[in-house]
Amino acid sequence: MKIGVLGAGGMGASVIQHLQKCAGVTEIVAYDVNAAQVADKVARFGVTGATKLEAVLGDPTVRLVFVTAANDAHKPLTLAALAAGKAVMCEKPMAVTLEDSREMVEAAERQGAFLQIGFELRYSRLYTTVKEWIDAGLLGEVINTHCYYICSEFHHKGSWRNLKATGGSMFGEKLSHYVDLPRWWVGADVADVISVCSPNVIPYYEVRDNYHTTYRFTNGAVSQLTFMMAPGATFRGDPLQDVVSQQQGDGHALRFLVVGTRGAAETDVFARTIKRWAFGDSPACFTSDWVDTRTWDPAEDHRYFHNTLDQTHDIVRRVRDGLHPMTSARDAYETMKLCFAAELSADTGERVALSELERE
Repeated sequence: MKIGVLGAGGMGASVIQHLQKCAGVTEIVAYDVNAAQVADKVARFGVTGATKLEAVLGDPTVRLVFVTAANDAHKPLTLAALAAGKAVMCEKPMAVTLEDSREMVEAAERQGAFLQIGFELRYSRLYTTVKEWIDAGLLGEVINTHCYYICSEFHHKGSWRNLKATGGSMFGEKLSHYVDLPRWWVGADVADVISVCSPNVIPYYEVRDNYHTTYRFTNGAVSQLTFMMAPGATFRGDPLQDVVSQQQGDGHALRFLVVGTRGAAETDVFARTIKRWAFGDSPACFTSDWVDTRTWDPAEDHRYFHNTLDQTHDIVRRVRDGLHPMTSARDAYETMKLCFAAELSADTGERVALSELERE
């Protein structure tokens, strides 16, 4: 299968490397408006290069494209690829506005086309393990989740991700993963969102660098996200340590606590652990027993944290075999609604009902 990669920057390079390990991929075409980026990928990976979009979308042998460009380019590239009859995988966020996101979903549905959005944490073992426990009934009904995420500044000065016009928002660009997961685990729609933010610590960001966000589901479950970018120590790349171990204990944190009616689970990136507790009863009190702990070798970090490799291979397989996306574009749109609701709430100081947002 011949595959196009639309956007030859950092994410494009990662996808190219994943595709080169994928059985059945016969040729990769890297497209970008930046000729230097294209030349770099041709030299590094031996792929075909293109600086004209028509060279990719006008080629009938290209069945699938990966949209890995800046966020503001997601909508035009996706719509053009869908119109050309291509299957599309688009990185999150879908787009920088809710209206553009909705237009992408509606175009795919109208054409009966394949469109999957890059929420690769649904492939990542750290989080699929929790989903397996939920599906097996070990946690009961999930009623409460909390994500605690503290990191350093790592988009850096001059990045398009820091700008509202090209990045959209920190919530869509980065935190969409961490509200998508509770939606997946709880299995219900979000009813409303309230989000508050302090003034930025990072002075050159147009987007926010912190959030305290709570969202309620229609079944009564509640999820909370605490995010701060700045306290974690700046990563400078000690060659004697792996990335995760170097950052453990230096202010970085990325933990989920997932509480159900029958048990609870915790995921911890920097401790490389997944834990489970089972709830019970005794004559004296409600009980909780720590019953399971799992860890892994650092060599497996990619598949546990951000498993873009298996996501890429699964999407290729699904397109090759004529299957539907693992997660529909409509489902991804529900996550994007939550992101835009959180931004609106932070702007206004008011709770935002998802039903009202849909009417905007």
